[in-house]
Amino acid sequence: MSNRHVIIVDPYSSGVLYAPAVRRAGFSPVAVRSTPFPAAQFTNAFRPGDFDHDLIQGDALTDQLAALNVAAVIPGSESGVSLADRLAAALTPQAANVPALANCRRHKGHMINAVAAAGLPVAPTIFVRDAKEAADFVTRPDVAGHDLVIKPATSVSTDGVTLAPGGRDWRSIVNNLLGRTNATGVRADEIVIQRRLRGTEFVVNTFTANGRHAVTDVCRYTKVSNGDSFAVYQDVEFLGMDEPDVPELVSYVRRALDAIGFRFGAAHTEVMLTPDGPRLIEVNSRIAGSGMAAAAELATGDNAVRRLVRHLRGEPDEAEGFSLRRSVKVAMFMTAESGVVLNAEVFEPIRTLPTCRGLTLNVRNGDRIEATTDLLSSLRLGWALLAHQDPDLVARDHIKLRECAAHLRIGNTVKLHS
Repeated sequence: MSNRHVIIVDPYSSGVLYAPAVRRAGFSPVAVRSTPFPAAQFTNAFRPGDFDHDLIQGDALTDQLAALNVAAVIPGSESGVSLADRLAAALTPQAANVPALANCRRHKGHMINAVAAAGLPVAPTIFVRDAKEAADFVTRPDVAGHDLVIKPATSVSTDGVTLAPGGRDWRSIVNNLLGRTNATGVRADEIVIQRRLRGTEFVVNTFTANGRHAVTDVCRYTKVSNGDSFAVYQDVEFLGMDEPDVPELVSYVRRALDAIGFRFGAAHTEVMLTPDGPRLIEVNSRIAGSGMAAAAELATGDNAVRRLVRHLRGEPDEAEGFSLRRSVKVAMFMTAESGVVLNAEVFEPIRTLPTCRGLTLNVRNGDRIEATTDLLSSLRLGWALLAHQDPDLVARDHIKLRECAAHLRIGNTVKLHS
């Protein structure tokens, strides 16, 4: 066992990649699990056997960890961001984010305010603890009559993100979200209201060391409306550094990370490219979830996990960008209605496509499934990963994939199995 330890707080979702990687690099992985525990959908990938210690958040936690030779503290998923911030400030201050700005790295309202204070353009935004606090904001000339996006200040995976078309019914939406507990067990005591951004959504993934933000990959999102849900994930496409608009997006994201005091670790930053330029949606101060870190490695040969390992080994700083080795697209599935799955077999031909690197299907015939409303419900259905050096081949297979998915039938028959 190594005498140098890497603390991974809530090693769920893509965070499960950290422990094997740091062990191979000669470090001892330690799991710390924050409370309250997230829903099973987040935690079912957790592998206790990957860790030399498995600790639960408690009064003596910092003292327990201080007895170890800690090389780094990192969050494995969104639920671990705040605790990892506090532990890093106490145990590894040389590799920690700015403590005074901790709330700006988790609370979406404070985050936007910090970015605006740094001189970056943002969407008109307010956060409130009571609907009446937003009355003046929604009547401002730059807000009144516009679509509003309303969400819990600490939402995760688009959980609770709601559209108020033309600003209508904003008050009832706020009241419905207040007090709601999200999938990570966090109660919504504050609600963010924001004028809706229009444009193309991108994500810039980075790894930061000593305040230097290295870009590991850039993706373009395709989101669609599905019933009352206005931003359901459909596709994620990896882009090259030389793609149009990418340099502008990267510059904006680096300044946003500086604004919220981000100094160490992985970040997953979502940005809307509007006709007026980039506008921040949110910074997620942890590795990209839902298997996106593994997809990034397929696309570029690198990701934040690899960057962390090289940093811990003391390897020299690298180029700030990346090279796109393969065309990679992640396609997520959805259903417009709730009911029972009748023909899950329609997805099986996807496995035979030349560019298919993986098909994850989480339902079978007879399972009941809810209409797709957010990222969590999309992942409950399934997704596919396409990759090849020939982007035209990926594009052709993507069309075939969508043709298969379009034949999914949902009915109201009796469940076929227990």
